[in-house]
This record gives sequence, structure tokens and C-alpha cells, in this order.
Amino acid sequence: MLVPKEVFQWIESCWGGSAFLYDDNVWDVLTERAFREKTSSLTLNLTQPFYMRLVGQSGSGKTSQLLPAVKEALRCNHMSCVSFAVRDFVKFYPDLEAIVENYGESLLREKTNAFALILLTNVLLRCIGEKMPILLEVTLLSPIYEACIHAALMENGYRCDYQCLAVPKNVSDDWIQKRFLETKRMVSQNSSRFFYDTLAPAFKLLQGISLKNRVFIWDRVHEEPLISNFQMPNLYDKIAAARALKGPFLSLEAGVASKTKFLCDFYKKHGWN
Repeated sequence: MLVPKEVFQWIESCWGGSAFLYDDNVWDVLTERAFREKTSSLTLNLTQPFYMRLVGQSGSGKTSQLLPAVKEALRCNHMSCVSFAVRDFVKFYPDLEAIVENYGESLLREKTNAFALILLTNVLLRCIGEKMPILLEVTLLSPIYEACIHAALMENGYRCDYQCLAVPKNVSDDWIQKRFLETKRMVSQNSSRFFYDTLAPAFKLLQGISLKNRVFIWDRVHEEPLISNFQMPNLYDKIAAARALKGPFLSLEAGVASKTKFLCDFYKKHGWN
């Protein structure tokens, strides 16, 4: 088990569940399986390891807007990386059929969050230790979690970019409801609020320990982000201001197109490390 005890306990305090009944041998086997699957097609092509984090609460557009734009920027700049999202690790849950039988498909993600996050973090820390390029589609979590990941990144010489979607909560909640009607995937109001509220304390922690890493703040109104680093005074206030914008908002198609163009051009000009 690579996840430190304090991080494991924090995840348990947030979600609980049967994930915490498995012993280290089970976690080691699952970690090896997930690691091999995630890294099987990786081509290493960087002199310095690179880490990109996609940040934003549930329903903010990480998967529908930022992820396709970042993947295209990787492709057009001939980059390869290990991509992480909590949803990728649900399938490794040993008792998956029982979860579906007891709670249904709509609550599958909610009921496996703890397990999937622990397994993701185990594999993530192993990849960081082996200096692999990483794309992490998980919003900022608690300071306990972020301090652990940041320490591993700095120990292994990573260059880090944080792509932050600053979206009003009512807008992301509307998207969650629309997604539920289309896919039946349910996100509880408590989870929605939790992931919205985690940004401020985690972001402020990183302002104290991650000064040189780039930060891209995207809102739903403008086609280009504010680019800075954690040294910028009152940087979180910029996120709060972006979250407060009332619109008119870019369409999904326009948002993806503008992000894709910007990121392809930016990384072509400035590089990944």
C-alpha cells in the first residue's frame, strides 16, 4: 500500500464503505493489475516528468470540455502520458456485482468512490515514483491529500500545470441533473457541495508550497484563460470572481473548440517542461 495512513484515513472519513476491509495483499494485487493496464501503451518522450491536473467540481466540464482539449493538445504535440480519472478504477472493485445489485447502476460511482480513489492514488504514486508523464482528471481535494501528492511530485522533479475550471455551482448542478436524465448517473447534493468546497483550502495550501507551477483559470464566458502561477497575490480571488460570472456562457462546442486551439498553440510554443 503506497497511500499514506493519514490519506487513507481521510478518504475513510469522507466515504467509508467496504473498501477499508481489504488487506494490503489485496491492494497490492489490484494496484499491479491497474498499473499494468494504465501504462501498457505509454511512450516516454520527456526529459523532465510532467504532471497536468484538471480541476473543477462535479459538472464543471472537466470531462466534457477540458479533457478533450488537453488530449488534442497532447496529440498535436506528439505527447504520451498516463491518464487518471476515478471512474477508470471502479471496474477493479472486487464486489462490483453486489454494489450494482444492492444500489443499481445510478449509484455505482457514489458507492465505489472511496475504493476507486484509493486505488487511483496507489497507482498514481507508483507512476510518480517512476517519473512517468501524468494527466490527472481529479479536482483538488483536501490539504492532506494534496500535500501528499505534491511532496511526491517535487521529490521526483516534476513540472506541474493546473487547469482550473471556475464555474458557478448552480451551472454545474444543472449539468449534473442533465447528465442524470441522459445517463442515470446520480451525484448526491452532498457530493456536489463537497467537491465545490474542497477547492479553496487545497488551492490556498498549494499557494504556499507550489509557487512556480503554472495555473490556468478558465471560466465559462471567455475563450482564453488567465495564466499565472501560485506566486500571484490573491490568486484564489480570481477563481472566486470567475465562479461569480453570470454569463452569457460559451456553448459546449465553442468551449471545447477555444480550449483546444489555445492549448495546442500554447504547448507548441512554450513546451511541456
